[in-house]
Amino acid sequence: MARLSATAWKATQFMTSRNYEINFYCDKDFKTVSPHSHDFFELYYFIQGGVSYIIENERYHLEPNDILLISPSNLHQLDIFDSKTSYERMVLWINPKYLKSISSEETDLSICFRLCTEKHSHIIRDVNLSEQIRAQLDALCAAPQNEFGSDIASEMHIKQVLLSLCRHLRQDLEEGNKQKEGEKGNSTVFAAVEYINAHLAENLSLDTLAEKLFISKYHLAHLFKQGTNVTPHQYILKKRLILSKRLIEQDLPIIEVFSRCGFADYTHFFRAFKGEYGITPKQYHAITTQNQ
Repeated sequence: MARLSATAWKATQFMTSRNYEINFYCDKDFKTVSPHSHDFFELYYFIQGGVSYIIENERYHLEPNDILLISPSNLHQLDIFDSKTSYERMVLWINPKYLKSISSEETDLSICFRLCTEKHSHIIRDVNLSEQIRAQLDALCAAPQNEFGSDIASEMHIKQVLLSLCRHLRQDLEEGNKQKEGEKGNSTVFAAVEYINAHLAENLSLDTLAEKLFISKYHLAHLFKQGTNVTPHQYILKKRLILSKRLIEQDLPIIEVFSRCGFADYTHFFRAFKGEYGITPKQYHAITTQNQ
């Protein structure tokens, strides 16, 4: 197998390509990444390193050739426990509109991501399947982009990757096989996450959550931080911002978005959005309008 050229990693949440991006990364002394989400689907192929990965409130202790499937709404975070080991992975980002365009009425290629989200199990650990996926990702990563038919060749690689994953997950579902799960967080934390996601527009103070879950707010704060690596306030803020982006994409007037997402006022919303994404809500609206 030819050695791929590593891409310099950049802390970005935006794609620079309209359809997809694929990169091979190899880093040493890599720092833990804060919880974040994307506007696109992410296929993460782990090669080596001393890391675990948190998606929502589940932690996955990764082994070589593990595959993670992450949907746009999923908060996720890398956690490094051995920074001396070279950290290698391949990451494929796919624009939802592009994914829809390469699907058909009979075959929705996004179903592999949806099944993982519904089952709260985002990891695939299967040696034979991983070998197939790795071969397609290597070919996609190394493929020249300026040759005649390169766009079709690349699309074929992506389709084959997603089709293989969809068939694998659908077969597991039909046969009742249990997907490999992460280390589940405390049941109280899981209940808190479920409640937060169902009530983002409402009052979600720590006192309110503690009352709903019949637990001390101090104990809840401790359990939540332990299970998710963030405080309840940080989690709620990030989830509200994710919702705000979806509403902006739906062309809801920005002045109405903040109230729909539980922000007290527009100034608070503006500052939080700019701090998280590096652009203003209006700039994000302009970008999404341009890409439609």
